[in-house]
Amino acid sequence: MNGIAPRILVIAVAVSLVVGGVAGFFLGIASSKAGKAFIRDIFEEERMAEVSHPKKLVRDKFELQYPSNWNVSVDDEDYDPDHLFSIESPGTAFVMFAIGTLEMEPEDNLQIQIREFEKLMGSPSMDRFESYGRLTGKGVTLKGKVMGIKTTAKLFAFHQDGLTVMITQQCPDEDLKCVQDGLTLIESSFTPRTKNEKGTPDKPDAGGGQ
Repeated sequence: MNGIAPRILVIAVAVSLVVGGVAGFFLGIASSKAGKAFIRDIFEEERMAEVSHPKKLVRDKFELQYPSNWNVSVDDEDYDPDHLFSIESPGTAFVMFAIGTLEMEPEDNLQIQIREFEKLMGSPSMDRFESYGRLTGKGVTLKGKVMGIKTTAKLFAFHQDGLTVMITQQCPDEDLKCVQDGLTLIESSFTPRTKNEKGTPDKPDAGGGQ
């Protein structure tokens, strides 16, 4: 999709994962995804999330389901199907997952994310929560404006048994009615596997969820 967008949604925070003997998170503004958002054509309205026959994404460390008309953004510069990826709606809603083994307290991880969003939203309202689907951790819902657009962002940090997960969800408020079922599907189905659990991807290169 190309063209100048009448509505612009900046994807605020990226998490780059260094994989090797030591895995760590380095957080900052996602310049490549933000640039992509600036040229995204949003003349087409958001579509209702199709959840009756969802796609399934199964990897060694997690599995989840997502709407059949949404896609994993495999073209992102930092895309890694096991550690860093985002699931995007036909419009501008997305859920980004960063998954690794860094020993980091959920609250510390969350605070870093909040500070980045405050740079974009100014002084958003904040409502705390402690569960994302079946996970217990630290979360916050932020409501404010991103470049003049009323936006809701949901941030959630989880750490258990050597596995750290950071989830970033963002959507323009006017599109929530279309995407809410899709966001709920992803949240309710996301199941991480800790170091004490074993799993094998049904498709080793199934990053696109095909």
